[in-house]
Amino acid sequence: MSSSDHSLPEIEEILQHNPGWLDEAIDTPSVSQLTGVPVCTLATWRCRGGGPPFLKLGTAVRYRRRTVLRWLADCEQDQNPPKGRSQ
Repeated sequence: MSSSDHSLPEIEEILQHNPGWLDEAIDTPSVSQLTGVPVCTLATWRCRGGGPPFLKLGTAVRYRRRTVLRWLADCEQDQNPPKGRSQ
């Protein structure tokens, strides 16, 4: 893999310089950028259920980076489930 294949530094490197990075509360646009999920979809999920767990601090909505990364990992699938045969 070339160095251009890595758009973000390794998490271990980030944690060396900023040990609290995983536990920082981040805003909805940051979660959107991290996950690729549109801001409006995150807002819908907050109202209807689904999506990553969030914090409500007064009127502000925040997400813990660690929780979002865990949620993403839980969404990951090894392969698509087999489809039934149609006859």
